[in-house]
Amino acid sequence: MNIHDYYDKLNSSCQSIFESTIVDSESFGKVHYFSKCLFDFAENLNEKQESDLLKVVCSQIEVSALDVSFGLYRQAFSSLRLALEMGLGIVYFSAFKLDCYEWLRGGDIKWAKIIDSDNGVLSKRFSKAFFPELNDSMSYYHEKTVKVYRKLSEFVHGNYETWEENGLVLSKNEELIQTYFEYFEIFRDILLFSLCCRFLKLMSHTRIDSMPFVMEDLGHNEAIRIFLGGPKEA
Repeated sequence: MNIHDYYDKLNSSCQSIFESTIVDSESFGKVHYFSKCLFDFAENLNEKQESDLLKVVCSQIEVSALDVSFGLYRQAFSSLRLALEMGLGIVYFSAFKLDCYEWLRGGDIKWAKIIDSDNGVLSKRFSKAFFPELNDSMSYYHEKTVKVYRKLSEFVHGNYETWEENGLVLSKNEELIQTYFEYFEIFRDILLFSLCCRFLKLMSHTRIDSMPFVMEDLGHNEAIRIFLGGPKEA
């Protein structure tokens, strides 16, 4: 088999997986919708640099879903982890400008700093500075983030059990598809919460009103719901 035929066969396998996977339009629609919402959030940020970087996160989300549709599950989880790192990194860099400029000049995103329990984006120090009413929520989201990041990292680092799950041949895997969408839901909740904690109180009412998805997705959080004009719990 020549090289063209070899890759043509792989392409046929991907297309077959795509056709049978994309029928779940509801799940893929949720990913696309959140990417669009995130783009709208980026448009409402005051700093152009932060806005542009958040739009890069949008593209990573779309790439991760595309990977799933073609049966490239390891790549999908890797892209989702990168979106989580960059998304929370933007929140972190917005408060720690020196780290941001070091990163822009070729440094690495230091996950340990981003997720640090005392000074990171999901610490009480952070919420006290930007949205004190969310203090009681920080520990929950910190734990949630650590867990999902660890799970996504298993695919990035090539843990043995992930090769058993993913295999070495292109084929549709319903279990991994379901896992991806479960992780995506967790990712969406974490990222939007973190962005709201950092930026929501800096936005005008006009900008907030242009983002109804915040109430739709985070209205279950009493502090955010009340800030957006919703009712207190009875």
